[in-house]
Amino acid sequence: MATGEEFRFKIDAYTPETMPMERLAQYLSELAVLFGENRAVHFVRLEEGSTVPIIKVEHNAVPKVRERVQSVVWGEAPGEAMRAYRTINRKLREDNAVGYVQEPAGAQIIKFPGREDDQGGVFHAVRQQGSIDGEVIRIGGKGAVVPLALQYEAQTFSYCYARKDVAKQIGRHLFEPIRLFGTGRWSRAHAGSWSLDNFAVDHFEVLDDQPLSSALTLLRAIPGGDWAADSYRELHALRAEDAD
Repeated sequence: MATGEEFRFKIDAYTPETMPMERLAQYLSELAVLFGENRAVHFVRLEEGSTVPIIKVEHNAVPKVRERVQSVVWGEAPGEAMRAYRTINRKLREDNAVGYVQEPAGAQIIKFPGREDDQGGVFHAVRQQGSIDGEVIRIGGKGAVVPLALQYEAQTFSYCYARKDVAKQIGRHLFEPIRLFGTGRWSRAHAGSWSLDNFAVDHFEVLDDQPLSSALTLLRAIPGGDWAADSYRELHALRAEDAD
């Protein structure tokens, strides 16, 4: 077989011993449509643990496959690829499973929410310009568009993507607070909660991670500033209101 790169399709509902052959074939068939480049995409083996089909993509086809998968993430792929994504997600929901495709470097490049998809309860999605604040906890990938993730308190923003030149600059601020600017796609479930599906980063800025008390000390040092002793408490209350 020609040289290439191995991608992993992880399904958390089965082991290789319990996965029905027919069901595995259905998943692989839809995954082949999602990847495209049929003559250059090969199933090579099952990995131990949860069911993890290993898909080898021939070297010359890797950029095209990455680009196609990325377009599925953004909802801009050809119709047959988007249909394959929805079919895989529906089958995972039927199997009470969650799945994702992982590239050789270890980053998840596309997720199938499956059982977490609120039984198809998402009824509205919007795409809009905005920003996301958080600490850079993960960045990496070999494609022209690099996946990264931010952590803000207990919330993780995965499936953020930046051009390689922007990602290189962000990589210098690993485990530091930053603000990403770009375009995000948000979905709303029937319960009323919004979740971030993906976020395309245009640019970013580094945030000051000093505590609020230190910032207030600097403000008090400004000539003419009238800061009462309970200003910290008032600012903290305002921050809590904004969070609500």
